[in-house]
Amino acid sequence: MGASEKIKEMNRRQAGTCADAINNCVNYGQGVCSDPTYTDWVLKNCQAYCHKCPGTSNGNHGAFTGSSTGCVYKDHVYQQGETWKDGCTYSCTCHDAVTGKYTCTGLCLKWNLPPSCSLNPPGPGKCCQTPNCPPNIQVQYPPGYVEQ
Repeated sequence: MGASEKIKEMNRRQAGTCADAINNCVNYGQGVCSDPTYTDWVLKNCQAYCHKCPGTSNGNHGAFTGSSTGCVYKDHVYQQGETWKDGCTYSCTCHDAVTGKYTCTGLCLKWNLPPSCSLNPPGPGKCCQTPNCPPNIQVQYPPGYVEQ
């Protein structure tokens, strides 16, 4: 990051903007957040995920420290234990608000049905297709299954 880019980044931070520039910071893991090799990259790309939002300047060449608690997902902060849905794609849970760790799983089951069955479109207000089989075929639902 050149000097002019660092100044722009500092101005953006001082304006109160705190967001990740890329949407896959979680794929790099928390290790990248504290690795000095990636300091400039983290400030430019994953400041919210790495909890490097504006806070207090440590007086060390424009570096910042800050803290935030919660799991940041698509520009929203979720608290520990909180669950949310990403449309009809994922169901997510914030597991560790201190580190920002969350997990997301597919909302809909992947059905492995016999050829005589089909999938009905989602019902009103629902997200997932449901099996439609002849009366002589019994569909096994997972324990605790709730139609989504």
